[in-house]
Amino acid sequence: MREAILKFLRCPACKGNLLTLNRGLVDNIEIRGGEITCGRCAAVYKIEDGIIDFLNNADERIMRERRAMDAEEYITDASGNKYRITEATIEKFKDKFLAMPQGDRSYFFKRGGSFQSITEASDRFYSALENLRLTGREKILEIGASFSFASSKFAKIGCSAVALDIGNYLKVSSLFVKNAYYDRVFSDMHNIPFQDNTFDIVFGAAVLHHSNSLKEVFSEIHRVLKTGGRVMLINEPSRGIFERVHPVFEEMEKKGYGDISYTIPDWLRSARRGGFKKSKIEFLSLADDYITRHKNRDTPDNFKLRLARFFQNHRGIEKILLAILILPRLLFRQKSWRLSAYK
Repeated sequence: MREAILKFLRCPACKGNLLTLNRGLVDNIEIRGGEITCGRCAAVYKIEDGIIDFLNNADERIMRERRAMDAEEYITDASGNKYRITEATIEKFKDKFLAMPQGDRSYFFKRGGSFQSITEASDRFYSALENLRLTGREKILEIGASFSFASSKFAKIGCSAVALDIGNYLKVSSLFVKNAYYDRVFSDMHNIPFQDNTFDIVFGAAVLHHSNSLKEVFSEIHRVLKTGGRVMLINEPSRGIFERVHPVFEEMEKKGYGDISYTIPDWLRSARRGGFKKSKIEFLSLADDYITRHKNRDTPDNFKLRLARFFQNHRGIEKILLAILILPRLLFRQKSWRLSAYK
């Protein structure tokens, strides 16, 4: 962390902003160790690996999910060897982490690899990045940041970015901040440790479905956004109105995760109840999704791929098809979509 972030923080325990910094380890980039103390309620928040840990008083449901993540957070190589997220692991696989999200076409980014899902959703990320039309002057909060490559992209453009997550994958950010700095915090997205009206943009990828109260999260996002600010969500799983909940959600719940299957009306209704007066859903290109996914799997050329490339090259025809498919996607399966809401 850097000291400048203090003026935007608030204590998640008492909501006060009387925070003082006790420096520990400092390098040429940031404060790597130490603690932050709340002068109002005396809560103490540790700083380790440059990340502020605000999970001291987190709800049990959050800590249950964090424990589930801790049990499964590892990188698996082509030989099946598993590596916990440690400094040694981060150093060993640094080239792979730094290649996110598109990957370097190695095993890790292929089907069955640890980073498969990241690469297969890379087109959606870059589409979102283009849609945000960043100038480099924005202050951005990324929630559910995981490895936080998105925050690194924002920072490279010049934005002031903060990456927030509850899991140890966030420690990989130590690699990214060497090239473009951004702050990082361990925190619950239901109780964001920032003052009102702090951010221009809140960005999230496959994160809000971990909440059992979408309204509560949207309300927190609304609080920390400036007037005119925007939240953008991508890669969220969603089911059609007439679609059954996939059994994987029950399996994840048994492990301790909080994944919930919401419908598009659930998302829009929760955003509205959370304070957002203007929100929209965009159903994204199925052709782009299909090509990105199967390119990553080295699928031989076939009719479906040729058809997808045809639609990529004839966007006018694709737009007509996508318009026709809006109702079926809404009722049965959304596939690729994103949500934007404005304060």
